[in-house]
Amino acid sequence: MTTPLPPRVHEWLAPRIVGVIALAFVLAACSPGLTLDTSVRFEVEVAPTISGAIYLVRVPASRPSGGIVVRTAGRSAFKIPPGHYPARGMCRVWRPERPPGRQDPPGRCSDLERRVPAQAYLVYG
Repeated sequence: MTTPLPPRVHEWLAPRIVGVIALAFVLAACSPGLTLDTSVRFEVEVAPTISGAIYLVRVPASRPSGGIVVRTAGRSAFKIPPGHYPARGMCRVWRPERPPGRQDPPGRCSDLERRVPAQAYLVYG
């Protein structure tokens, strides 16, 4: 069986509890919040594979937000920005000497596989 606190203890304890709670709210309001930097972009470096006379590049399933850097042996690297990936199931002929906005449009892989010029890459989405 518990004994009730004398009235004087309540008079002394209640203002302190209210003060502690108010202080906690003030400190919580003044503390910096958690912020996430969504501008961080990750690049993925890939090496093309060769199928016959065609260089193939596959866009990783994660679809990196910073682009794909294609690095080949004996050739300089080039970058495919994320806004220029072909859609999943589609392909795109990529010519490293052209800027991204001047690349051929994406299309069906079965059509583009037969039309990849020399020094170009077939990018699978």
